[in-house]
Amino acid sequence: MRTLALLSFTVAVALASGARAQDVPTEPRSERLYVNSGVLLGSTRMVALGGAYVGIAEGTAGFASNLSALAHRSPQLDKDWDVGVTLSLLDVPLSSRLRRDLDNDGLPDEAPTSRQYLMGLLLQYKSFGLGTFLRSRTVSYCATDACQSSDYIQVSVTQSALAGALAFGLDEFIVSIGIYAAQAELTYQKEEWRYGGTGLSLDLLFRPQSRPYRVGISVRPQVVGAWQQKDGQVPVLAGRPIYSGLVAPATLSLGVSYRFGEGAERYNRLSPAARRQLLASGSPNVPPEEPPDAPTGTFLVTGQVDVISSAENAVALRSVAAFSEPEPVGKTALIQPHLGAEHDTWPGRVRTRLGVFVEPSSFEGQTPRPHLTGGFEVFLFRYWEDWSFSASFDLARRYSNVGFSLGFWR
Repeated sequence: MRTLALLSFTVAVALASGARAQDVPTEPRSERLYVNSGVLLGSTRMVALGGAYVGIAEGTAGFASNLSALAHRSPQLDKDWDVGVTLSLLDVPLSSRLRRDLDNDGLPDEAPTSRQYLMGLLLQYKSFGLGTFLRSRTVSYCATDACQSSDYIQVSVTQSALAGALAFGLDEFIVSIGIYAAQAELTYQKEEWRYGGTGLSLDLLFRPQSRPYRVGISVRPQVVGAWQQKDGQVPVLAGRPIYSGLVAPATLSLGVSYRFGEGAERYNRLSPAARRQLLASGSPNVPPEEPPDAPTGTFLVTGQVDVISSAENAVALRSVAAFSEPEPVGKTALIQPHLGAEHDTWPGRVRTRLGVFVEPSSFEGQTPRPHLTGGFEVFLFRYWEDWSFSASFDLARRYSNVGFSLGFWR
C-alpha cells in the first residue's frame, strides 16, 4: 500500500512538472513595443520653443532635431574648427509621477520613477561636421499589486544618431546623412531583455544669405529591432511573455524659422571663418564682412509640422507590466504641429522663450493634447567658450515637465 502511494505521488509530481514546463513560452509574443512618444524629448531650447526646431538647426541643441546643425557654423566662429557639447536633464515633474500620462492614453501611468536626458557632441572642421547624440527615457512600472522596489520593471528607451554633414556654397545649403538607432532595455530583478535596430536618416537646411528665414527638413526612418536573446534566456518577464521586438515609426518634419527686428537680414550671415575659406577658394560674390556686434534681430518665430507614420502590430511600452491583453497602438499616421517664439530680452545676456504644440495620441479614440512650453537662457561666463544655463517647462493635461541644461552660448 505504501509503495502504491509513493508511486502515485511520483506520477503526480512528474505530471505537474510537465504542465509547468508546457506553461513556459518558448517564443515571444508577435507584437512589437512602440517606442515613439508624442511628448518632447530634446534640449531645453527645443522644448521651450514647443519642439519647433527643425527650421533653426543650430548648435548642439539643434542636431537632435535636424542633423544639418552639425555643419552649421556659428556666426561668431573665427577659426577653422569648433567643438560643441550639451547635457540636458529633462524630467523634473511638477506633479506626482504616478498621475502623469506620458503616452496620452487618457489614464495615469502609475509609474513610480522616470527620468529623461539628452547628451550631444559636435565636431566641425571648415564645411564639414560630425557628431552624435543620445536621447534617453527611463520609466519604471509595477509588475505586481504589492509594488515593492524589487517588483519594478524598468523600461529604458534610447534614440541616438551618428552623422556627418556638409555645407555647400555660401553655407546656404547643408545636407546631413546619419545612422539612426532605436533601442529598448527591460530590466527586472537584475535580468535584462534588450531590443535594437538602425536605419538611415537624411536632414536638410536651407539658409539663404541676406534673408531673415530658414527652411529645414528632417527624415527619420522607421526602425524595427528584434529581441536580442542571450544564451539560455527565456522569453518571460515577471511571469509574462515578452514581445518580439520594437518599432519606432518613420517621421517627416518640415520647419521654417523667421527673424524680426533690426538687422534680421543677418540671420544667416557667414562666420569669419567661413568667409576666409570662401575667399581663399576664389569663390565669387562673397558677402562683405560684418562687424561682430552688428544687430541680427531681436525676435524669432519658428513653426514645424511632423508627420508620424503608422506602425503595424505595435503595443504601448507599458504593456510589459499589464495584466490584461495589450491595446494596439500606432494604427494610423499622426500629424503634430509646433509653434515657438524667442526674444532677446537682454541682448547678449538673457533670452526668453514660449511655445505650443499639439500632441496626437497613438491610441484609438483619444483626443489630441495641447501643450504650453517656455523657458529662458542666461549667459554665465567666458572660459575657453561662452557658457550658458537654460531651463524649460512643458505643461499639458495629465503631464508636466521641467528641464535644465548647461551648454554654450551662441
